[in-house]
Formats: sequence, C-alpha cells, structure tokens
Amino acid sequence: MSQTQLDLSPQEREVLIELLKASLKEARVEEHRTRTPSYREHVLAREAVIETLLQKLALPAPPTAASAGSPA
Repeated sequence: MSQTQLDLSPQEREVLIELLKASLKEARVEEHRTRTPSYREHVLAREAVIETLLQKLALPAPPTAASAGSPA
C-alpha cells in the first residue's frame, strides 16, 4: 500500500480533525438508520477509516525539516 505524507499547519490540522469528527458522527447515525446489510458494511468500513485517520492526527506532529535541524 502506498503512503502519502502530508504537511499541515496546526490550524489546518485542527480543521481536519473537526471535519473528520463531524463525518464520523454522521456515519454513525447513518449506520444505525440503514437496513441494507451490504450498505451497513460499507458505512462501518468508512467509520473505521475515519477513526484511523483521527488516531493518526492525534499523534504528535513529526518535526519539520526546519525545526529538526535547528539548535535547541
């Protein structure tokens, strides 16, 4: 699986977290309302991806190239 690295400012990171939390909340409501098993599985898989993204964003941000080389 290919991975993509994304450099976000703190403000961009917070907005992305807010959007993902709102999307997760909507997906959970949709999960409870759906009656079609295959579509429910799709919604559950989407929830899992959103939760994984939120976990990754909750980790401390990696140091930037500028801050990694600067003296403390």
